[in-house]
Amino acid sequence: MKSTYFGVAYYAEYMPYDRIDTDFQLIKDAGMNVIRIAESTWSTWEPSDNVFDFTYLHKVLDAAAKYDISVIVGTPTYAIPSWLAKKYPDIMALTPEGQNIYGHRQLHDITNPNFLFHAERIIRKLMEEVANNPQVIGFQIDNETRSGNGYSPDNQKMFIEEMKKKYPDIKEFNAEFGLNYWSNSIASWDDMPDIRGTVNGSLSAAYKAFLRDKITEYHKWQADIINEYKRDDQFITHNYDFSWDGFSFGIQPLANQRDAAEATDIAGVDIYHPTQNKFDGATISFGGAIGRSLKKNNYLVLETQSQGRLDWLAYPGQLRQAYYSHLASGANGVMYWNWHSIHNSCESYWKGIISHDLIPGETYKELAFARSEELKIDEHLKDLTKNCSAAILADNRSLVGLDEFPIDDVSDESVGQDDWSPKKLTYNHILRWMYNACYKMNLETDIVYKEDVILTDPEAMAKKYPLLIVPALYSATKELIDSLRKYIEKGGNLVLGFKSLVSDEELKIYPDVLPYNMTDIIGGTYDQFTRPVDTTIKIDGREFNVSHWMELLRPQGTGEEVWGTYVHPCWDKYAAVLHNKLPFSGSVTYIGCYMQCEGLTVILKKLIRRIGLSLPEESFPIIVKSGTNTLGEKITYYFNFSSKIELISIYKDCTELISSSEYHRGDKISIGSWSVKIFVNK
Repeated sequence: MKSTYFGVAYYAEYMPYDRIDTDFQLIKDAGMNVIRIAESTWSTWEPSDNVFDFTYLHKVLDAAAKYDISVIVGTPTYAIPSWLAKKYPDIMALTPEGQNIYGHRQLHDITNPNFLFHAERIIRKLMEEVANNPQVIGFQIDNETRSGNGYSPDNQKMFIEEMKKKYPDIKEFNAEFGLNYWSNSIASWDDMPDIRGTVNGSLSAAYKAFLRDKITEYHKWQADIINEYKRDDQFITHNYDFSWDGFSFGIQPLANQRDAAEATDIAGVDIYHPTQNKFDGATISFGGAIGRSLKKNNYLVLETQSQGRLDWLAYPGQLRQAYYSHLASGANGVMYWNWHSIHNSCESYWKGIISHDLIPGETYKELAFARSEELKIDEHLKDLTKNCSAAILADNRSLVGLDEFPIDDVSDESVGQDDWSPKKLTYNHILRWMYNACYKMNLETDIVYKEDVILTDPEAMAKKYPLLIVPALYSATKELIDSLRKYIEKGGNLVLGFKSLVSDEELKIYPDVLPYNMTDIIGGTYDQFTRPVDTTIKIDGREFNVSHWMELLRPQGTGEEVWGTYVHPCWDKYAAVLHNKLPFSGSVTYIGCYMQCEGLTVILKKLIRRIGLSLPEESFPIIVKSGTNTLGEKITYYFNFSSKIELISIYKDCTELISSSEYHRGDKISIGSWSVKIFVNK
């Protein structure tokens, strides 16, 4: 890379009139050096069966050459043309709610052989048109891939075949899934009922895992086709997205992104985040941690907003701040969705960089300014290597497990709710609760997966990540639990959240004391849990609200410390948080309830002091992010996520890159509202 990528999704075919030259001049003037095209234009390239028209494609590629803009080409397979759905109605996925109706994207069944035949044909035709074009630097597989949630008879047959391989003895299959409950057991594989009607959470979760695996296979299938055509200097990527809670929120439940990313050369992510008074940078940082986790390397932000939805219009300075925040998280490129505000259809008010009048306005000007400023120091900011001393384990099996067996399965949903907590507590809420607590105290964290824990030497894991935080690991194999124990034995410090180590891979609850095979190290157990009502947790003399879930922990009295107790007339004899330091090894801190983030912060800071990790003096709204660049320099970003001017202290002689100002140890400097300063140590 000569410089970081800065660009936009561009769709000439969506424009109300031809203005490609005008747009490309504006794109060039904004400092953009890359565009993404083609991923949603199948009906444009193939208006009818086996009739192809790549006129718009070549107009855009010709303009890219004229203005020296690089191009990432997406395969157009996530939005099928209407003629294809009409010709093969069974392409539309059969779901538990019935067969999907054509119109929206991603409602087709990606395993359908008729779909795959036509998808392969359009991919090959597209590759023949673009692979040798010097402006094309890479290819994007599909777009935020979904399986279509397909429960077709053929899919269910494939699922049964996989179950046969995993459980050759049908009696073992019945026992593992508990199918004798409500007479659901089967004597023959031919007796397997339609999965759409199952009441068995384990079987439902296993089928959802099967669908996630189909996405992994689908990405590899597309990558294999692309690899037949692409040059050695071109890359393959995909824009991995997130669960949605009004914006990008948690890990994606519909795909095993770590597995699917094996088909790519560089990971891409789509990060849409809150702005205005809710802009705290946490979603950008979390998305970056996911991006780094997929290939254990830098990544591309393939989509983020410029204006976007109604409540996303950024305050002045926030777009510039967001751009630097992506780079500070390890992104090697930031691309916006999309260039222009669309004049019709369902995303007309998901606004682009230029508004419906197609005239460059304040959004365009701020992005252009940020890029012109950043380009002057780009060599210091690209290829930033993050060196985090803490990691958070994210897990799809546990996510789906808590979907199938919700925490908030209560008779009275109105009781025990607090204004500060989500209405429904899901796995991703718990994950972001723990991530955000670390983020706001400026403890930078990586995201890891169970495979990373199992496959990494435990001593190496403990050295790389002295602190490992594990939220709600509901589903955990014995192998994974054994790896966590070895991590602790080799000096690692584990923070284990409530609702962890409850079930095996198939969500069968372990018939033993919980947390399974960890009570001896934790120094306690529980067999009762409830939704807190009028309950607080006391930590070091301070009280914090508790909501949604509380485990009534019973310490064993073998040396563990009680770091938190419940304040309640009936529950005050039970512990809420246990900490156990093992002789000549690491420690475990078990958190048995969901509490205010401030309470979690107190626990984490106490642990961090104990184990000797260092934190910056500053905390939110000042956010500190750092890394090492290819020049061997330590780069440190300071962000002020507030509307007030904030002061920071300088700890080493350094240069502020944007202003080229020199500072010395002991200096106090101010950071303006919604602003950033970037330092390189001397």
